[in-house]
Amino acid sequence: MRLRQLECFRALMLHGTMTRAAELLGMSQPGISAMIANLEHATGLTLFVRRGGRLQPTPEARLFYVEAARALEAVENTARIASEIRSGRRGHLAIAAYPSVSISLLPRLLADFAAKRPDLQIKIITRASASVRELMSTQQFDIAVAELPLDYPTAHMEVFAYECLCMLPKGHRLAKLKQVTPADLDGEPFVTLFRGDPIYQQLASAFSEYGARWNVVAETEFFSTACELVAAGRGVGLVDPVVSRPFTANVVLRPFKPAINYQVALLFPVNEALSQVAQEFVDVLRRRLRP
Repeated sequence: MRLRQLECFRALMLHGTMTRAAELLGMSQPGISAMIANLEHATGLTLFVRRGGRLQPTPEARLFYVEAARALEAVENTARIASEIRSGRRGHLAIAAYPSVSISLLPRLLADFAAKRPDLQIKIITRASASVRELMSTQQFDIAVAELPLDYPTAHMEVFAYECLCMLPKGHRLAKLKQVTPADLDGEPFVTLFRGDPIYQQLASAFSEYGARWNVVAETEFFSTACELVAAGRGVGLVDPVVSRPFTANVVLRPFKPAINYQVALLFPVNEALSQVAQEFVDVLRRRLRP
């Protein structure tokens, strides 16, 4: 029993004549007739009889049609799903990311990405960068985004580097400067990341080199929190120019010298290839993360 035989049988059941079935399937009438004869031989059923010059389905044909139509529908549905997977319209996309990325940047990118892929299933999990690395080892995520430094195989990591900007409350006296240095911020209330963060260490060295007093009044785990504190007038601070941009609408940004470097990385599974839909989203995310 062949798929084409079932297609001919369905067309003949639905449209009643060899002529119409042949037109719909792009076949000759003798071809349709041969397919039906072969199907009758394969099933051992008499499917049609001729009465008054017209083909009439037998009761057995009507019973068989129910299952034949169901089988064809399953095959066609499978082919459709395969096409959707191939084109990236269907699939699963699981991402692990640290908060500054997963709170704002990822949801916006994913919403746009999924707009043309209505059957795409999305999963986002938010963890600190060190935990993101551990999650990737479970092989349950397509990609991850984490801050560096991070103990992860470099062959499965794509790094993006930025120079941080100085952020000031709106109306701050230093907002008139085109560039800010530690000398300009001598004694100024400062909001920074936690003491163990590489940004903290770089800032400490920069203020020391300029002989300026670094007046830390608040420490936070994430840039997003620092942005809110600066916007509320608690002090000034530093922020990356790309990942944290959604949180900087209420602060003034200026270049900061000397350069304070900030790095994030895309992490890829060590032992598995990316699906097509994951590769397509990586391209979107890569463009967004480029300086």
